[in-house]
Amino acid sequence: PEKVKAAARKWRAENPDATKKWKAENPERVKAAARKWKAENPEKVSKQNKKDLKTFREKNRNNPIYKMHQNMRSAMSAALRGRYKALSTMKIIGCTVEELFEHLEACTSWEPWMTRERYGAGGWDVDHIIPIAKWDDDCPLQFTLCWDKSNLQPLEHIANLKKGAA
Repeated sequence: PEKVKAAARKWRAENPDATKKWKAENPERVKAAARKWKAENPEKVSKQNKKDLKTFREKNRNNPIYKMHQNMRSAMSAALRGRYKALSTMKIIGCTVEELFEHLEACTSWEPWMTRERYGAGGWDVDHIIPIAKWDDDCPLQFTLCWDKSNLQPLEHIANLKKGAA
């Protein structure tokens, strides 16, 4: 079993596009496997959740710029999921929620599997073309430009994580 697992890990490392394609074509199986792993490893999940929450709280407490961007992310995400329409958030982005979806769907990075229902965890994310880290946090104009819809594009979740602040 260990040899098989090692060979599978090696193959996945050498074929990341095949793995990504399979995950995109089998979202229910991916979710089921994740649920199963979480159910079988509650201590690991709990430990990681506590670590993540501690890091998040420390950053929010100690870095007002991080907190401001995090609040924008949360508000935009909630608006895109239809939870509420944050007028001030959408005013900064420069459009309505529907116009933002239309903008994202018209982007060259939009792929056929990227549906509105697949927005978020494990599907696709809203990515900043010029990353947040590249903007001057002390300038209100740059904050607005950073969050303007012209600086936003859809990107597959894993690719967005890999891109980071680069």
